[in-house]
Amino acid sequence: MRPPQSSLRDLDVAIQAVHAAVEAARQARREPLNPRAKSVAADLVTEADARAEHAAATVISAHRPDDGILGEEGTNRSGGDRRWVIDGIDGTVAFASGLPGWCSAVALADGDGPAVAAVLDATTEELHTAVRGAQSVNRVRRACPLDDAHIATFVRRDRLVLPGVRELAHRLLDRAGLVRHAGPGSLELAWVAGGRLDGWLQPDVDPWDWLPGALLVTQAGGEARVIEGETRWHIAGPHELVEELAGLLR
Repeated sequence: MRPPQSSLRDLDVAIQAVHAAVEAARQARREPLNPRAKSVAADLVTEADARAEHAAATVISAHRPDDGILGEEGTNRSGGDRRWVIDGIDGTVAFASGLPGWCSAVALADGDGPAVAAVLDATTEELHTAVRGAQSVNRVRRACPLDDAHIATFVRRDRLVLPGVRELAHRLLDRAGLVRHAGPGSLELAWVAGGRLDGWLQPDVDPWDWLPGALLVTQAGGEARVIEGETRWHIAGPHELVEELAGLLR
């Protein structure tokens, strides 16, 4: 017989899960990480990634045994309309290199989209959370023209070969006030939500890299938009800036 759901709020489950993931990743540093490339050299995975994901999934399973779970490193459990997505280590290249700038991220999604999110910055211990429909302490920046905007993106070699990505990257570099890769995607989206970055644009983003941060942005008064096409694009920021970034795709 499966254990019943606990009385913890979904947000509390998400918070416990990201803390467990970060702690498991830190513990894994005591042993060889054995990093290896999944697709290209900039797409690393280590022994710690699986341990961090397992730690988060264990927390979620204990409190929400009937919910589905999807993790970057292979965790995949079906379960009705509710599904948790896990990125045990977002920013594995930084983690494996001993650099700051990695996090753990968890989101709960249902038929209406992301409902709960937690992102824990492992370097600063800063916790970013959001609940759909609840007031956020964060606010996205007031929209500024793209010419003045500080935009975060991430385009590695395997993404550049997707239809239109190389061309869009050049247009973004020509138009934006500043383009940078500031950190892992979930943290960058958290920084958009907190008004530290203006906007965010990436091609072909996986759900564990998108759903936690997307909810942070929307609950902070911004927009998180997915544009389908030959290449699927994910854009976040204040509505007016999202419109300008979407215009680069036309």
